[in-house]
Amino acid sequence: MRYGGRLSRIEFTALIDQQANRIRASAAALPLYGLTGWTGPCRIGAWGWEDDRLMHAGLQFGEAVDGGAWIEVITTAGPPMPLLIDVRMAANTTGAPAERRATERMLRAASSPAPDRVGIAVDGAPRQFHHWPDHALGSSLGTGWLAALDEVPGLLLRVSGLTPAEISLARVGDLEPHLVGTRAHLLAGYDASGAG
Repeated sequence: MRYGGRLSRIEFTALIDQQANRIRASAAALPLYGLTGWTGPCRIGAWGWEDDRLMHAGLQFGEAVDGGAWIEVITTAGPPMPLLIDVRMAANTTGAPAERRATERMLRAASSPAPDRVGIAVDGAPRQFHHWPDHALGSSLGTGWLAALDEVPGLLLRVSGLTPAEISLARVGDLEPHLVGTRAHLLAGYDASGAG
């Protein structure tokens, strides 16, 4: 039952479980990657579908808070550059509607090529990623850096508190720890926001 427009805890939990089932059902569509040997907190990151086709799937490692060490590894169905532009635009948007010229400037800046490349191991093999250092990650996330492996499927990294040398990526076979971590995080947020 809803109280004052707020979902009850049972309804909120049902929505979390419904999304988890959608993620489970489509997870095999893309190879998922994470930090090699990671044993800390993990959650589901950004996932996006287009006409029921999985377009990108992200896994998050660490606590994504300003000043914390964390990484989100997003696999893209196509080249990662369109999603990278979206991420860069969103990180620099204050929420206020911008005039057309300001939006065009932001789009040009978000589309600018990477100033350098960094080597990051993927499944044990060194790969060259495009690298955008000292980049805004979002209003609540502070700054960090972005990297993209421009292939199909592609990889997009959002990172804070870790250096490229500290990152080694490997395929993730078990999605359940991420789903459990996401469920616990969302329910803790719900419980902290008031009785339901």
